[in-house]
This record gives sequence, structure tokens and C-alpha cells, in this order.
Amino acid sequence: MGLLFVLAAFAVGGPLAFASSQSASYLNLDLRQDRYLGGVQHSTQQSNYTQMAAELFLAPDKVKSLNYKLNARGQGAFESRDESYLGVPEAYVGTANSRVTVTAGRKIRTWSRIDEEFHLGVWQPELRWDYLKPQQQGLTGLFLEAEVSRRLRFTVFGSGVNLPDQGPQYRLDNGRFYSSNRWFQQPAGNLGLFRGTAFASDAPLYFQVDRPDDKKLFFNPSIAAAMDYQNDGFWLRTNYAYKPRNQIHLGLECTNCANLGGGTPLEITATIHPKIVMHHVATIETGFDRVDDHGWVSLTAEFPDRSQFPNEYEEAPLDDVLIAGLAYQHYLGRRIIGRPSWLQYSYLRVFEVGSKSKASLLKEEDQVQSSLDRYPLKDVAAFDWKILLSQFSSSKLNWTNRYLYSIPEQGGWLSSQLELNQGPVNWLLGADILGSSVSPASNKAGLFTRYRANDRVFGGVSYVF
Repeated sequence: MGLLFVLAAFAVGGPLAFASSQSASYLNLDLRQDRYLGGVQHSTQQSNYTQMAAELFLAPDKVKSLNYKLNARGQGAFESRDESYLGVPEAYVGTANSRVTVTAGRKIRTWSRIDEEFHLGVWQPELRWDYLKPQQQGLTGLFLEAEVSRRLRFTVFGSGVNLPDQGPQYRLDNGRFYSSNRWFQQPAGNLGLFRGTAFASDAPLYFQVDRPDDKKLFFNPSIAAAMDYQNDGFWLRTNYAYKPRNQIHLGLECTNCANLGGGTPLEITATIHPKIVMHHVATIETGFDRVDDHGWVSLTAEFPDRSQFPNEYEEAPLDDVLIAGLAYQHYLGRRIIGRPSWLQYSYLRVFEVGSKSKASLLKEEDQVQSSLDRYPLKDVAAFDWKILLSQFSSSKLNWTNRYLYSIPEQGGWLSSQLELNQGPVNWLLGADILGSSVSPASNKAGLFTRYRANDRVFGGVSYVF
């Protein structure tokens, strides 16, 4: 697949939101089993993972003069000690005046519906421990929100702190990357040399990481402004920000790093340079929310700054893009199988309008790519169908289905799950199936191609205190 490298773990994880959010404080304990059906990349990965997770949610039952929220999540796998994660999607305190609110901390807000729908991570960072089930986190800083009228609200955001995406755990041992996480793609262990000649060979490839200090990774300025307008179900949103990208940009230094000596085989050591890149991002979107119908259209422009890496460095793609998308959700009632059901159609397209990456010195098959691509989904159509199979006074059974089709990859992801809610106890059973018609080495390869060995079935139970 070419030269692949990963650095997601340096940073400190959808579809329709059918379930209503809880306002009271709670603690949720979850036990889940994942059974992967495809082969592993290396011996540190497993086919079975038994995960114990906990989620803490603290918020006032009634907001008066002081508002606050803490949402912290952690999980670990019994099969591997390094498969442990902790994330804090929200942690803030603020005033609760009816017209003007000031909030300090990490807060999730809707900057963009398309960003939330497809988990792009353009506006807000993500927990990406599992690439199929990412979880959105908030920006961290100071929020000032002013309600001009019942229809119009303005938000201003500023910060000197940025917390990027959190990806799979990994370790670097003797120049090679290893991870127990099935969503970490191990970089290639060799590099093709002198291709097309009589001296063609593969040289062992080793890595080292030049990690910048925490100040450069986590302390960068952000400014943002937003306007939200609502009128009888119609809404309009415009946002602009100049802030750090939520994904760490990677550069690869491999100039004059081939060592020939003493008759030993040719070896190559590459140095990975992580860096935070600033970007301009702007979104305009509009839509409507009615009882049985919801819809929106969205357009986002992202213009990253140049990386300022030396010319001899290879680097991950750094492009100016336009992101367009739309969605429509409709309540079908009992028309299909005699049970209440909901349908949603959505579409995403990423247009590259300019590149700030330097011309590569390597051939296409050896160019630097990241297994956590900036846009792993570029041209995708999605279909969601949820059915309420049964509902009684103390229990509810939902069947949720989601299919994403990637046009460049000629393949997609089918997810289906049953969820039984019995008061404080929730039971879950489901499956994820990935498929693609292109080669992993193709420039059309994306999320579904690179991880198509990760078909799985899963089940679990959770208890809410």
C-alpha cells in the first residue's frame, strides 16, 4: 500500500440520534465482546476483544445561575493491557442567564450538521479508538453566547488550548510500530528501491519519532464565530474559525538516511515529524425540522496553512477542500412492516480545490500516506433505517441499520444492531461488514478498503446507575 505511518495516539472517538439524551447525572457501566472475522496484521492484534467501559455524566437537574457538565469515558480490553483509553468529550462550567451565557471549558456544540453526521472532525475533535464508532468531543476554551431574539443567536469562541483527535494506542519498538488495536494500520516494513532496473530490491524500513514538546502540540490559538437563526422549523447556520486542525499533520524525513556499511544489507531509517497545522474553516448550512421530517444542506470550506516542512520532507496530503452534503429524514409510521420506523438518506462529497503539499520525490506507490487520513470518506452515500420492533411499559426493542457506499472504492460498510432497553439495563447485538472492489495500493483506497479485514459481530450489556 505504499509507505504508511501513524501518529494518532499522540493526541490528548453519527448516524441518526434516535435516543434522547439524559439530563440527570448517571454512571453507565458497559461490557462488550467484539469478534473480528478477518485475519490480523501482526501478532499483537487479536480476533476477540472483551471490553469493559464506563461513562460518567454529571449535570444539574435544573439549570439556575450556574450551569456545568462533565462527560468522561474510559475503556479497556482484558486481552491487552495497552488497549486502555480515556476521553473527556465535555467538561465545563458557565453562567445560565437567559440572554447571555459565558462558558469555560470543553463543550460540544453544533457547528456543522455534516461534520456530525459523517464524523469528519473538521470543527470538533473525535475519539477514534474505533474508526466505525467515533465519538465527538468539544472544543476547549471560552464561549460567549448571546441570544439577540427568540430567532437569532450569536456565539464567539476563543482559546489558547487545543486537544486533537485521540486515535489507537501504539508503541514504537526497535524502529517498528505495533498496536493491539485492530484500527491501527502498521506501516510498511520495507521500501522498494531501484524499481524497473536490474538492481531492484526491498530495503528494511525503520522509524523514529521526533516528538515536539507539549506546548507546540496542545497550546495553539483558536478564534471562532457563529450565527444561528431559527423561524418556525426553518434554520440557518453560518460559522467561521481560524484554529488548529484536529488531526496531527505528519512529515517524513528520509533524506540521506540509507546506510551502506561493512557489507550489511541496505537499511533505511525514517524520522516522523508530527506537527499542528492551523486552518481556516467556514460553514454555511440550512434546513428544516418538522415533526415527521428533517432535512438540511451544507457546504464547508477548509483552507489549511502550509506545513513549513523542509523541501526534502515527504508529508501527508494537505489540501484546500470544499465539503458538500445533504440529508433527509422521514418518519414512515407503520407503513413498511407494521412497526414505527424512520428512514434517512444522506450524501457527502469532498472536492479538492488546491494543494499545499509539495511535489513528492517518491513514486506514487511509495508516497507517504496516513492510516488516519484527513478525509477517509470522500464521496459517500448513506442510508439509515430504524425500526421500533416492540415497546412496553418497562422495555423497548430497536433495530437500527446503516449502510454507507463509497463511490471511489466501489464498496462500503453495512452495520446492523438490535438494542433492548429494560429500564437501567441495555442489551446489544450486532454486526459490521466491510467491503471494497479496489486494491489497498490504489489511490482510491479509503476507510473501507484498508480495514475490510475488520468484519465483526458484537454483543454487550450495560447498566445505568
